[in-house]
Amino acid sequence: MNYELIIIGGGPAGMSAAIYAARKKIRTLLLSTNLGGQMLESYQVDNYLGAPKTPGLELVNKFIGHLKNFEKTASAGAFDLEIKEGVAVKNIKQAGPVFQIHTTNDIFEGKAVIIATGKTERKLEIPGAKEFEGKGISYCATCDAPLFRDKIVAVIGGGDAGQDTAWQLTSYATKIYLLNRYQDLKGDDKDLQERLKKEAKIEILSETEPIKILGDKFVSGLVYKNFRSKEEIQVAINGIFVEIGSTPASLFLDQMLRCNNKEEIITDHNTGVTSVPGIFAAGDVTDSAEKQIIIAAGEGAKATLAAYNYLKNK
Repeated sequence: MNYELIIIGGGPAGMSAAIYAARKKIRTLLLSTNLGGQMLESYQVDNYLGAPKTPGLELVNKFIGHLKNFEKTASAGAFDLEIKEGVAVKNIKQAGPVFQIHTTNDIFEGKAVIIATGKTERKLEIPGAKEFEGKGISYCATCDAPLFRDKIVAVIGGGDAGQDTAWQLTSYATKIYLLNRYQDLKGDDKDLQERLKKEAKIEILSETEPIKILGDKFVSGLVYKNFRSKEEIQVAINGIFVEIGSTPASLFLDQMLRCNNKEEIITDHNTGVTSVPGIFAAGDVTDSAEKQIIIAAGEGAKATLAAYNYLKNK
């Protein structure tokens, strides 16, 4: 199947890119494992223009509703956008003037490509982490927080995501341990950090790291180490939420594009152009300094406008 533009990824960057492509009448295919991307894991978004204090799922649904206004249907056909969900891209190959996008079952061809695959969560790697994943260990507070009503939980990771998770859990858990590697909380949201420090349900364990997860059929405890005292301390808990960062979802490229030491795709920040002419990138998968919904959406728009000029000149 041949397209002018293929967009890989259905987060804010990919959806924004697709809307701009449809408005430019570019024959476009959007491939996504799940529309919404990491926004689905956001409890509340308070910094997206025009949508203050909006639950992440609600904002995702607004984005998807907007996107699907432009989807091509058999009856209307007014726009040239096709969306395929639940599709994972395995690799990209260049075949003369087109790029071949290989998925599990199909090969799609496009004259230009925008990669907007975002990031994937970094897994916890200590004894018990693999065994209890889904049995008390969660990587999605938005999905699982209600399951821990009136329970004692721990959040591993003191960055922005860990702080957001800890705050979400105050609506459900009776006690939250927040494990932070550093002397103080880091991140951009200073107001949230002050609220966390004042919240009676939250105990911030600074300069600590988890070393072992305990349990039988389900998580029942956590052993952590204090960097200063070298002491190993065990606490009884019912669940663990892991927020230790993420890695760009760029491995499927197999070194096709120039990436930095974080595996982020190196781009021209004005256009989204990558090291291969005809391939553009946008959002959290790139070397953009800030990873925010509003920035990703803007980068998706810029990448499509650059792709439009590329296709026009071709």
